[in-house]
Amino acid sequence: LLYLAPCEYNKTTHLTVQKNNIQLGTGLQSWKYFNMYDRQIRKQLTFRKNIQNTAEQTILEILQRRKISSRKNITLVGVHIRRGDKVGNHDGFNIATPEYLNRSVSYYAKKYANVLFLVISDGMDWSKNNMPSHVPVEFISLGKRELDMATVVACDHTIMTIGTFGWWIGYLTGGEVVYVKDAAKKGSRFERIINFEDHFYPQ
Repeated sequence: LLYLAPCEYNKTTHLTVQKNNIQLGTGLQSWKYFNMYDRQIRKQLTFRKNIQNTAEQTILEILQRRKISSRKNITLVGVHIRRGDKVGNHDGFNIATPEYLNRSVSYYAKKYANVLFLVISDGMDWSKNNMPSHVPVEFISLGKRELDMATVVACDHTIMTIGTFGWWIGYLTGGEVVYVKDAAKKGSRFERIINFEDHFYPQ
């Protein structure tokens, strides 16, 4: 079991696995671990076929309900809103605000003529009350985290807030990722363990 700081790159760490499995103790939330092997990583880290099928069917039903004739005619943006245990936490996480969500969706809405936002969250009531109403939004809750994740990973771009779940959604989706610039409160524990240059891919 190997523990590494979750939000920074440890350049002295090189993993060579031959016959044995290795368990990593953190989320490895730095693009620098994978940049050299990006194509291979994306080929390996895929969802099981039944999960992919559910995600694709969910998106298809949404498009049909909205009378969108082809997937090619729409830009999908996956939105992960982390709430849950991060609300009122003492570790220093700056959770997403309505203002952040408004700026984020406006960025994509101005860039793409036809855009649809698919939202997953562990605070769905808050999300439904605070997602901007001037853009088309669908709220996804399929009962299992892997199904929700696969659905937004099947989108074209990402809006993330905080947390490992959202980081990996952004990485696996590809495309553009909008993230909270000041994710850590000043002087907090989270600020001490995050390296923004390592954690977020440069523009």
